[in-house]
Amino acid sequence: MSKKKELPKPVTASELTSQLDQDPNFVQRRKEKERHFEAVQIALQVAEEPIVNALRSVGIRVGSVWDLVNQRYTEPRVIPILVEQLRLPYPYRIREGIARGLTVQNAGKKALRVLVDEFKKVPDSEDAPQHGFKWALGNAISVVADRSSFDEVVSLLRDRSHGTTRDMMVLRLPRLDHRLEAIAVLTELLSDEDVIPQALAALGTLEAVQARASIEVFKNSKNAVIRKAARDALRKIALVGHAV
Repeated sequence: MSKKKELPKPVTASELTSQLDQDPNFVQRRKEKERHFEAVQIALQVAEEPIVNALRSVGIRVGSVWDLVNQRYTEPRVIPILVEQLRLPYPYRIREGIARGLTVQNAGKKALRVLVDEFKKVPDSEDAPQHGFKWALGNAISVVADRSSFDEVVSLLRDRSHGTTRDMMVLRLPRLDHRLEAIAVLTELLSDEDVIPQALAALGTLEAVQARASIEVFKNSKNAVIRKAARDALRKIALVGHAV
């Protein structure tokens, strides 16, 4: 009988790290990446000095606009500065931080106007920083918009050139409280592959019985995210039916 071949012993994470640390090419590439990362961080720090100084002028002492996001500043005096600074040509990573800083419900009409204007101006892109900025704008719009902004938000949602950066606006459309119009728009968006899961979830939030047939189409989707969103929405609608 031939001897059964032994399978190679699995390499642990620590062993793999140790092996890589002995590889001069790997070590060199890692050092180059670290130097590049440090250079980018320094460049961003220099680039955002104007906004950091503007915030300090009203008593908000931060080292970066991202401190506003991480520490969840909500002071009203921050908003006008962020609105003004959002229009300026900072690198996308900094502009994303500004948009996230404006993602508060009390930001107001002027903030919403600037957020919408910038959202329309910036094309969707596979470039990560640009896409991240545009997504942050869409997310901010979904929070800052109020009931009177329903039509404007719907106009953005119907423009497919904005891609997946509309997802949070779709998801939060029910909070704008135009119930019948929202259900019609969300049902329409079920034909838009970029936002199907969010449209399904929002229809579930609205307990949209009249959209049941449109949702049913997706309950056996090959896409697991879409399938789950459809089934969750149908469960919420079924609960409404039982309550009645």
